[in-house]
Amino acid sequence: MSSDIDQKKLSVATDWISKLANGMNPIDGSVLPDSDIVNNVHISRCLFFVSNLLEDMGKKKHSSKKQYEQEFQLTPEIASNVYIAEKTGIAMFVKEINKVIPENMKPLSASKVTQWLVSVGYLEEKERGDGHKYKAPTELGASIGITSAWKDGTQGQYLAVAYDANAQLFLLENLFK
Repeated sequence: MSSDIDQKKLSVATDWISKLANGMNPIDGSVLPDSDIVNNVHISRCLFFVSNLLEDMGKKKHSSKKQYEQEFQLTPEIASNVYIAEKTGIAMFVKEINKVIPENMKPLSASKVTQWLVSVGYLEEKERGDGHKYKAPTELGASIGITSAWKDGTQGQYLAVAYDANAQLFLLENLFK
């Protein structure tokens, strides 16, 4: 029985750390101001690291190599149970989707979603002068609530892409159609 309680605590801790890493208040889901300490790139990366470690701990407890009975499929039932944040990054949004899928379904990856967004014209791949590639919202993407802002990171500037509630709902209604 205590392992069930520990698993629940691990799940809550993972969720809260992940939300902090994405610049969100884990209690009410609100977006934290850019000046908040968790939005410091070093703190944020540390929180992502810890979130991934906690997530891995939870996965290892179940099995080291899980076999899935079905491929990912976004059904209306799954979509209706996904938590919609005021604003979030794609990795956090995909985590919210994966939280509500059946255990025997293969999880969705953030790269699949961004590939799809590129293929339908909501994101475009660009290249900086140093050869680094990144994805940025197009005018079409901006029209559904995908925004971006340049931020300073440990290896220079990077483009942080965010999805507001409208963009998240759009994805849930149209993903892979």
